[in-house]
Amino acid sequence: HALVVLLPLADPRVREAVAESDAAGALVALDLYGRAVKATSLSFTVADVTGDAQPLVWVNPAFTAATGYSFEDVVGRNCRFLQGPDTDPTGPAQMREAIERGEPCRATLLNYRKDGTPFWNQVDLSPVRDGGGEVTHYVGIQTDVTERMDAELAMFRALQAEKRARSDAEEVRSRLTFLVEAVNRLSGTLDITLCTERLLELVVPELADWALVMHVDENQSLVGTSAIHRDPERRVQVDELAAALPGAMRPGSLVDVLLRGEDVRLIDLRNRPDAMAARAGYLRDLSFTELTADLEGVSAMCVALSGRSTVREILALVRGPQRPAFTTEDVGVGRDLGHRAGLIFDNARLYEAQRLIAETLQRSLLPELPVVDGLDVAARYHAGDGDAQVGGDFYELTTYDDGAVGVAIGDVVGHDVLATAAMGHLKGMLRALAHTADDAASEPGRLLDRLDELLGRVGIDTMATAVQARLERAAGGWDLQWANAGHPPPVLRLPDGTTELLGDGHHDLMLGAGGSVRTTHRRFLPAGSTLVLYTDGLVEHRTRTLDQGLREIQAIVAAIDGDAATTCDALFGADIAGPTDDDVAAIVVRLP
Repeated sequence: HALVVLLPLADPRVREAVAESDAAGALVALDLYGRAVKATSLSFTVADVTGDAQPLVWVNPAFTAATGYSFEDVVGRNCRFLQGPDTDPTGPAQMREAIERGEPCRATLLNYRKDGTPFWNQVDLSPVRDGGGEVTHYVGIQTDVTERMDAELAMFRALQAEKRARSDAEEVRSRLTFLVEAVNRLSGTLDITLCTERLLELVVPELADWALVMHVDENQSLVGTSAIHRDPERRVQVDELAAALPGAMRPGSLVDVLLRGEDVRLIDLRNRPDAMAARAGYLRDLSFTELTADLEGVSAMCVALSGRSTVREILALVRGPQRPAFTTEDVGVGRDLGHRAGLIFDNARLYEAQRLIAETLQRSLLPELPVVDGLDVAARYHAGDGDAQVGGDFYELTTYDDGAVGVAIGDVVGHDVLATAAMGHLKGMLRALAHTADDAASEPGRLLDRLDELLGRVGIDTMATAVQARLERAAGGWDLQWANAGHPPPVLRLPDGTTELLGDGHHDLMLGAGGSVRTTHRRFLPAGSTLVLYTDGLVEHRTRTLDQGLREIQAIVAAIDGDAATTCDALFGADIAGPTDDDVAAIVVRLP
């Protein structure tokens, strides 16, 4: 704002007053200046700054109209009477400093009228100097800028609201991104140990400087702890703390003692009386806090990893002095992470339990191999990589009263518990038939035919492949009889290292197909020969043909001139089939 006063210097009275410094003319000139200042709509004030009080000595009518204070109300008082409870002290301080330096100044501050209503006042101060150059007065021009300030404040509030909304949205996005990554990384495995490692690597350093995962048993007693620190050089320290934690905790349910029944709990780790008192609630050995102090733990957040019915893991996140302490906003992230991670840990635990039960069931159906004079026998079983971890593969070695030895391998269609159950029935019936058969019925082909007939009679609706073999002692070796019901051909290794597929790959119909008379094949096996029976999981794979698998297994058997166990180890160690959903069984008979 600017004030322009046009003075008619052509008026003789003014000209003479200026030229001759006539007192009366000067008064006329001053009167003209005064009338001009009074006539303006801008508020004018004049303050005497020669003393500490700095009172107003004059105000124009526009000031009294704008503030509601009369001339008599304000003259002789410091202008601070315009200030109120919400006036920012920055503006008045700025004006005081300018007056002390004798400089002009502009400030905008919240003032109050005589009736108490607030208004935004823009004050322009200009110094007035005497003939010696000393500042004696200050002229103030005051402008009501309430509308402008209200508009600016509204815009500022809108910008701040937008900024907060953007920050909140970014925080939510970051939180969701973190949780999605957590789920993706943790759900990629069903191994508890690997889940624990991935969780710790996820939260450090994203959420904490170091962290612990505490494992509890069915009674929620602490049974194990895993730890990680963002600084590799301090991982030994955090491992020592993890090892000492079980002995330092109070007995009882860790959920009750540490979490006090909550999903998430914030804990102050500083050595303050109230914090130490809180830690005494879950620590029976308070010297444990020295380990926490050595690791510069300041703030902790303990999170229950909740499964479907119980808590089996608790995650402790710890921050040092370089990071802000955990807040209530962090509690929300911890609670979400705890629910999601808890379900994944729960799934992994259920999977491990199912796998253990399945493998125990499967192996309980596989026999302990009897010791047979003159034979070196070994067998192996490997569960598939699929969900069921069980299947219908089986092997059998049986000795007969006449000194003969029966060897069988089979595979019931399917890779689940039903296949395992069917396998148990089939294997039991095959063993019973082999032990009760007369000489004619003991031939392998006839034995498989009778088994096929019996399956239909008892209503077992299943299909399976099998090889049934019979070994009888002979001069210089053993006589072999075998029959093949849709199964991969046995591999024979002769003493000179050559191999062949018995039956040249020929086989009869699989069990359950019905209406088949299976052929009994015969072959003499010289001493030093090795007979390998196996299931299709060892040779069939989606990345290669069956013929390729058969050639590879022949090559492995040909290369091994050792006992039966060595041959088994070579077959399974070679992993010639690669990862497979199918289970694999093999039995090796060597004639030393």
